[in-house]
Amino acid sequence: MAKQSSTKKTPGAAATPTRIRITDTTLRDAHQSLWATRMRMDDILPVIDLIDRAGYYSLECWGGATFDVCLRFLRENPWERLRQIKARCKTPLQMLLRGQNILGYRNYPDDVLVRFIELAASSGIDIFRVFDALNDTRNLEKAIRTVKAVGAHAQGTISYTFSPVHTVEAYVKLAQEMEALGADSICIKDMAGILTPAAAEELTTALTVGVKIPIQLHGHMTSGMAVAAYLGAVRSGAGAVDCAVASMSGCASQPPVETLHAVLSAAGYETGLDTEVIHEINQYFRKLKPQREPNHGAVDFVDVNVLEHHIPGGMISNLRSQLQQQGALDRLDEVLKELPRVRADMGYPPLVTPTSQIVGIQAVLNVISGERYSMVPQETRDYVKGLYGRAPAPIDAAIAKKILGDEQPVTCRPADLLKPGLTAAASQLDASLVQAEEDIVSYCIFPEVALGYFKWRALPEDQRPLSPAEQEQQAAAKPPASAADAVSPAAPEPADAAARNYAAIGRTLSQLFRQLGGVPAVAGDAHADDRPVPADPAPAAPAAQPAVTATVPAGETINAPLNGTFYRTAAPDKPNFAEEGTVCQAGAAVCVVEAMKLFNEIKAPKACTIVKFLVVHGAAVAKGQPLAVIAPV
Repeated sequence: MAKQSSTKKTPGAAATPTRIRITDTTLRDAHQSLWATRMRMDDILPVIDLIDRAGYYSLECWGGATFDVCLRFLRENPWERLRQIKARCKTPLQMLLRGQNILGYRNYPDDVLVRFIELAASSGIDIFRVFDALNDTRNLEKAIRTVKAVGAHAQGTISYTFSPVHTVEAYVKLAQEMEALGADSICIKDMAGILTPAAAEELTTALTVGVKIPIQLHGHMTSGMAVAAYLGAVRSGAGAVDCAVASMSGCASQPPVETLHAVLSAAGYETGLDTEVIHEINQYFRKLKPQREPNHGAVDFVDVNVLEHHIPGGMISNLRSQLQQQGALDRLDEVLKELPRVRADMGYPPLVTPTSQIVGIQAVLNVISGERYSMVPQETRDYVKGLYGRAPAPIDAAIAKKILGDEQPVTCRPADLLKPGLTAAASQLDASLVQAEEDIVSYCIFPEVALGYFKWRALPEDQRPLSPAEQEQQAAAKPPASAADAVSPAAPEPADAAARNYAAIGRTLSQLFRQLGGVPAVAGDAHADDRPVPADPAPAAPAAQPAVTATVPAGETINAPLNGTFYRTAAPDKPNFAEEGTVCQAGAAVCVVEAMKLFNEIKAPKACTIVKFLVVHGAAVAKGQPLAVIAPV
């Protein structure tokens, strides 16, 4: 990608229009933003030849959430998806790589990252767009250098936001650090759609002066400003922008390529696109859209709230609808005010995966629990400890003390604390489930999800249960239930006030968690049929339903504070936190409840003996549900 140079007209000579290169996001970010990542390989193959002829600079078709969803929801091999697209495309293929997080929600060891990049490049990726949620270049260093080592294009990425510490000067310094690491180009990633045209012009101008490599802009239409921001950036020196076809654009997706082509052409630029081919592509996805777009009701085409709260992907509107369903809409203003407070407490992180989940859920917990930071997921603790990287600004000292106690934050590159992962993963996997080396890498990144897919894949085709995607499609095809049938029996209310408070928290959070991450429906949830069918932890069995215990077990119990999935270990290769008969000290971890990909350690309320676990590992649980019987010591 060449750095853009301006075109000057001279008397008697025709000016040569500047070529602006277009990256198409239809096969990755567009359907991730609008269809909850539901595009199947069978949806892609009939149209991929047309897409290849459209004249795009590159096709973003892999990475982000697509890898996880392929395994968990679609029951497809993401590596095979990439190879099939590459076999049909001459257009360079591009992926979104979360730096040291790869495609997951935590840092992974260097050996896993390196082998992932090597396999991705050999399977067809030409351009790696590498970002870190905190803009910590220590989390980008190994990824960028490995991409260069395999001969691919390394695009260093600025996760854009604004705050007292996110200045143009800071962004230029970040770009210079990425250029020094070997980046071939710089992308301004405006994941929340908050980049104004004036800010786009100012930042792009500064970057074109500060670095010698090309600039690209990636934006979202959430606030409605992206088209104007794109034009401002192009006029200031950006040489490439991201778009999607019209039927896959708008709302939380990218600007429509048809509109950008018209805007840029009128401004004297050339795109090199074949508009007739793009029209055919758009018609294809327009017809497919009703089958794939989740039915979550009316969605605001423009969400101006994002300009204040910086939450990407429509999370603010999700908060509003879920609070309304739970009869807690009167607390919406509190939640919206709490979001920027939590972000400030945490040192103003850009809100992109995984920091958007961490900050958003912590804000909800702070409001509904009645006491700020009285409930803190493990991911918030890890963030404050520095295990995600360096916060853009210092974390509030009092908040850090409340969360960490006497623990000290780490100051080194977080991945330096991790042991190599490939050999250990290979030894844990049943060899009969492994078909290729890429399976070991998939398992390293998503152990539970990958293992579930491998077991499903190992079954004879006629014995495989329907994929969650097929279950969802069948459920959508069923006639709507009558009003009487649609109401599920309510779960019994806990007797004491504290338990009732946690139950109220759980009801609201369970709705939010499913909207954002996918947790099974529970008894008493009248809106369960409106949402997608979640993936099963064990693919051979139907989706687990949380069993709300009607009879409270004898003795004191440790209860689930929210809806989610119960685990007795921190990971498949880790020992149980506790066994029956174990004596636990106050505050010791007993188990984990996972919700929205955030893991909440459930701790012993006091020194006690674990008498009996009441839930099996991997089962769905409801808020307030007893998890274990304990006896004081």
